[in-house]
Amino acid sequence: MNPAVTRSLKMATHLSCGRVNLNVLREAMRIELREFLDKCAGSKAIVWDEYLTGPFGLIAQYSLLKEHEVEKMFTLKAGPLPSSDVKNIIFFVRPKVELMDIIAENILREDKGRFTQRDFHILFVPRRSLLCEQRLKELGVLGSFHHREEYRLNLIPFDGDLLSMESENAFKECYLENDQTTLYHAAKGLTTLQALYGTIPQICGKGECARHVANMMIRMKRELGGSNNQITPVFDTLLLLDRNVDLLTPLATQLTYEGLIDEVYGIQNSNVKLPPEKFAPKKQGESGKDLPTEPKKLLLNSAEELYAEIRDKNFNAVGSVLSKKAKIISAAFEVK
Repeated sequence: MNPAVTRSLKMATHLSCGRVNLNVLREAMRIELREFLDKCAGSKAIVWDEYLTGPFGLIAQYSLLKEHEVEKMFTLKAGPLPSSDVKNIIFFVRPKVELMDIIAENILREDKGRFTQRDFHILFVPRRSLLCEQRLKELGVLGSFHHREEYRLNLIPFDGDLLSMESENAFKECYLENDQTTLYHAAKGLTTLQALYGTIPQICGKGECARHVANMMIRMKRELGGSNNQITPVFDTLLLLDRNVDLLTPLATQLTYEGLIDEVYGIQNSNVKLPPEKFAPKKQGESGKDLPTEPKKLLLNSAEELYAEIRDKNFNAVGSVLSKKAKIISAAFEVK
């Protein structure tokens, strides 16, 4: 087996430890990404909407991108693009009009004399936007793109029992701005889930937004021809709940081990950044110049057996579990 494939499978073991193998969903997303990259023949540089780098890191590591001739990666920002001798520049962006202005500036300030054969492409995540394309047309750069496509990154597998849309402004958009785009993305993601894991036989919900999502799912199925999915359903029931059904729970202090890590340090895309001083060597006479200065980044998921065992325990119960583990390790060490 290809070493890169082996590493990829190893890193995704946490997605198959639950009752549902979410590796199927992850692999479907990876196939779609590979197909798009292969359309852009030749060396590539990806220009990232910074908000997308975390979610994409859960789907495809740099090793996969490198296999498909991605040589450079940059963060989307105003001004000219960083210098790179690649044939293709691919923009991975959310469909936000303000980002189109930055992309247009990047393209217009490109050195045409030096890079005469360079091709530009844009991948909208999770949905292509006519409004954004109109803005690019107004700015005079729409014709510069050889490919304008969408990548349906709606439900992102975080762990064996957790999917997330990573849409932090969903509540504000739905209830303050009356924008139902997030609901459409939720319905689209759940429809994809049913295509991979079988049609969910029972859908229950509470709240107006839940009703909209359920209706959109029914309409999407009808638009696909309403054919019966031959896959045996993995899920028995889908429960849709509006956030406004329970507004108090997000305000409560988390008291689980994982929850406290999130409260104190913050967890983003399954990663936590810990202060460098926590990893400083505790040796007398150690000079301060050798102390770490960058935060330590750790991946938190169920691939780590001990973490999977204690992540959802109340913090009062964690100490006894760690004590038992320490005694087992100590006993095993003495035997050896």
